[in-house]
Amino acid sequence: MTLQIVTILFLFIIVVLSVIVGSRAHQKEKEETERRFTQLKLMNRADRTYSHISSIVQINTDPIVTDVLYDFYIDTLRDLINYTDDIDSIEQRIAKAEEERENDLIVYNTTPTLLSFQEKANYKERLTKLAKLLLFMRRKGRISHSHYQACYDYLRWLNLDIQVNRQLVQANTNFDTGDTRVARTLYGVILSHVRADPLQRPEKKILENFVDEKIKEIYEPELKAIEEAETPEEAAALVEELSKPVDISGLDQE
Repeated sequence: MTLQIVTILFLFIIVVLSVIVGSRAHQKEKEETERRFTQLKLMNRADRTYSHISSIVQINTDPIVTDVLYDFYIDTLRDLINYTDDIDSIEQRIAKAEEERENDLIVYNTTPTLLSFQEKANYKERLTKLAKLLLFMRRKGRISHSHYQACYDYLRWLNLDIQVNRQLVQANTNFDTGDTRVARTLYGVILSHVRADPLQRPEKKILENFVDEKIKEIYEPELKAIEEAETPEEAAALVEELSKPVDISGLDQE
């Protein structure tokens, strides 16, 4: 009888230990699964954020957006350190990001190279995605409303600048080759398009001043010729020639 009781107690202890060990193993497995899931989520978030930074590096003239993105990217990597198996790799990415954000930005260029149709489409798509990310960060409280608005205005400017790229390149080319009638018409189109947008940006002012100066330079010799005309008829003929419209519809084909 005593042997049976001991045997039963022994078996009971084994069952209890098995349950305890099994519960602990299950808990560890659950914690590991959660860790891996968080690691993957943070890694994906970091990669997406960095891809946004890289997507505008060739047109970025102001750090207002990239500073926000770098902060978000680096904070995400620092969170990731708590869940990764490769801490050294994450720390290297943090150091690289902190170094990159100090790099010189693109200087706004009033004589740009021509963007292809696909390049323009790609940039517009990237700017749209960036705007959505900034809105997400605003809703999460990572940036203030005023900061978000300033970032959004900058993205609007980049989009506007991309829109006038072809006309600006064509206007500059025609100016340089001496076809001033086409150049002045294109410059006028650019000026009208840019000034129709109430957006205020330093780059926009630079572009407006550049185009104004080009138009003045184009008109200067013709206005001087009108002033120096020997007869009213000669002056009127010069004014009429100056006022003739120029067809540029064929120049704006992608």
